[in-house]
Amino acid sequence: MFERFLIFAFVAVGVGVIIYATLGRLLHFHRPLGWHSGGHATLFGELCIGIFLLSGGLAALQGSAAWIIPLLAAFVGGFLSQRRALRQHRAAEIELRALNAKKHPGIFDCPPPINIDATNHEVFDLYDAGACTYLGQVPKRDLKALIDQRCDIAEQTTNDLFMLRESLELFPAGELTEETVALLNKAFDDRDFLELRWTPPSNHHASH
Repeated sequence: MFERFLIFAFVAVGVGVIIYATLGRLLHFHRPLGWHSGGHATLFGELCIGIFLLSGGLAALQGSAAWIIPLLAAFVGGFLSQRRALRQHRAAEIELRALNAKKHPGIFDCPPPINIDATNHEVFDLYDAGACTYLGQVPKRDLKALIDQRCDIAEQTTNDLFMLRESLELFPAGELTEETVALLNKAFDDRDFLELRWTPPSNHHASH
């Protein structure tokens, strides 16, 4: 019973993706689907995803090998579309970093500090090292909370800190100030993930 439900779910999701990719664009409610490796799926890529799921579901439902042909074609098409999106995404990231790094000379050229307890500052500059952009200033207590929470992840260092928007939901209410939460949410409006780099406050940013 569960297996049959799962098969119908594959068919329903496949049809849903196809409808979303086509009618969504025509009716202007479409938002691009993101590949897990980076970049966004094109119309062709989204159709490949939908056809792959639909074909797999119908093949299992009808017990027909004929659906293997569109399934394999969709898999190859989706793979190639994903590779192309990844190349474009990486090229855009390199271009963005090169452009933004010029605005912050020295910040992204040297290794960042790693021991926040060795500093006497109570406020720190926060950057997104992935895009070489300045995010704002955050209090030391908030930064220590971010470090303590993210360092539980394997291979995560104290600087730079990899974060998804969902990571903010892991913090109990009140552990981060409202200003820091708003600052991070604003950054996530432009980026799917952040690589948080903290540095002692500079005179340039302190004056703003």
